[in-house]
Amino acid sequence: MPNKLPLLALLAVGVTFQTCADSPLLPSPTTQDRVGEESGIVRFHGSVYASTCVLTTKSRIQDIELGEISARQFHQAGDRSQPVRFTLYLKDCLKGASQARTSLGPKSTGDNWRAYSTSEQAVQVTFIGESDINNRQLIRTTGSTQGAGVRLMDMKGNALEVNQTHRPYLVNPGDSELNFLAALESTGTNVLAGEFSGLVRLKMEYL
Repeated sequence: MPNKLPLLALLAVGVTFQTCADSPLLPSPTTQDRVGEESGIVRFHGSVYASTCVLTTKSRIQDIELGEISARQFHQAGDRSQPVRFTLYLKDCLKGASQARTSLGPKSTGDNWRAYSTSEQAVQVTFIGESDINNRQLIRTTGSTQGAGVRLMDMKGNALEVNQTHRPYLVNPGDSELNFLAALESTGTNVLAGEFSGLVRLKMEYL
């Protein structure tokens, strides 16, 4: 989704003002005056990014350890291991966002279908990965463990489906963080013991 916030770029321009009325002409430098002079060039480079938030380096690649899980705790499809929290750290978030009124707090202005938050930025998160063949909501695992996939949840324990864009989250101006939970979830009555791993890619859209 393209960024809807306007980007203002300010360029500093050097201007030389010349006056000629009643101004004495300065003598041109002679060859003798130039002796010992040196010249050079200084180049300046940079970039301006338009993202309303920046995902910190430590959030871009994370290894989340779900721990040692007993296979005997899985008795039916949907049983889960103890959830483990993981965090996405954001910095340099801009102030204000446009979003549906139902997803914003009470301090907002706007019409019935769209509002503008006075203090927070809205971001939609999508976890993209290969789905489990028995439950498309789960992340497929690789390894010797069978009969389970990785379940993602919000901090209230609400299930988050892989490859689905979820409701927007509001982040504070400046630095902020988004917290989620992950657990191993069975897709049947039995889970085969062994090691497993799963991979998901993060997509964030700022509103």
